[in-house]
Formats: sequence, C-alpha cells, structure tokens
Amino acid sequence: MLVIAFLMGIVYSVPLGPLGQIMLNKAINKGFWHGFSMAIIGAGANFVYAFAFLMGTGSLIFNSKLRITIQIIGLLFLLYVGAKEILIPLISNYKKKKSRELEKSGEPEIQFNGKVFLTNFFTVMSYFISNPTIVAFWINMSALINLKLIHQHSLWNYALFSSIFSFGTLTCQYLAILIVKRAQRNYKLHGIARHVSLSLFVITVTYFIYLTIHNLQSL
Repeated sequence: MLVIAFLMGIVYSVPLGPLGQIMLNKAINKGFWHGFSMAIIGAGANFVYAFAFLMGTGSLIFNSKLRITIQIIGLLFLLYVGAKEILIPLISNYKKKKSRELEKSGEPEIQFNGKVFLTNFFTVMSYFISNPTIVAFWINMSALINLKLIHQHSLWNYALFSSIFSFGTLTCQYLAILIVKRAQRNYKLHGIARHVSLSLFVITVTYFIYLTIHNLQSL
C-alpha cells in the first residue's frame, strides 16, 4: 500500500499545471526556497484532500454554490500571480537579466521570508480551490483506494496513505526543481523553458475557466 501511495503521488504530480509553472519560475528567478516552499504547501494540501475524501467527508464539505464562488475567487488570484510571475517577466525580458545575475552570483538576490511564504501559501490555496478537477479526481479515486488498497479502514491508515501520497508529490516537484535549475545553466534551454512554461500555464488556466463556466451554467 505504501509503495503504491508513493508512486501515485509521483504520477499525480508529473503533469505540472499552472501551480507547477509558477513554482519552477520562482525557483529559477528568486531562489530554491521560493519554489520549494510552494511544493511543501502543496503537499500539505494534497494530504488534506486525500485524507478528507478517503474518510468520505470531502464531498460533503463542498456546497455547489459556495464551491463555484471560491473557485472564481481562487482563479482570479491565480491569474494575477501567473501574470506577475510568468507573463510580465517574459515580456519585459526581466527573467533573462535575472538568470544571468543568478548565474554570476550563484545565490538568489531575493530573500526568502515570512511574507514570501504567506504569498506562496495563498497562491497554492488559490490553485487548489480553483481547480475543479481535483475534487472530481478524489471523488473517483478515493472509492477505488478504499476498495483495492486500504483493507483495514481506520483514521490511522487513511492518514498514513495520505502522508505517503503527499510525500510522493513533494518528491516529484523537488526533482522537477533540480532538473530545471540545472537546465538554467544552458541559456537556450532556459529560453525554451520560459515559453513552454507560459504556454502550459495559459492552456491549463483556460481549461479551468471553461470548467468554471460549465459549472455556473449547471446551477
């Protein structure tokens, strides 16, 4: 069960969505902890989702009207952060200058502090509440996990599975940051990564907007 939970966490985090793109951009341009702190917060959120749905209480928390209202608020904040961290720096060529400075200095110029952590916390929470696919995923997956993987149903086993799953997501994102930080040394790869990052962010957020509009129409 534990090995499967860990592998599920890794596979779950492989398609880096808009949050992953923001995380990688922060890690590259501002320093490792600016990005990795988002991964830690995200792992905590994954634990909460997994634990709640495995217990069977997750779907009860989400009133349809309240859920859509929160999704819209979270989506707007996510759009703001994405534009600030990905789009605007790309247009102004700020990232190129910053990456060159980081390559020369070898250390991030922007200090990681409590204010940065709080901003990252709200960014991660905005992603999790604005992404309707997470709820759909756990509604279906929690039933399968309870049926096939967890044979003794208890709070301890639910917490254990959720912890290992969230650790798998954290491991995947940690490796992604390390890979991108290494690619940063290659200027051409860094330039390609910036445009790919923006494209993936736009595609995923557009999909979130579509799902939100669809949910509004179904009310």
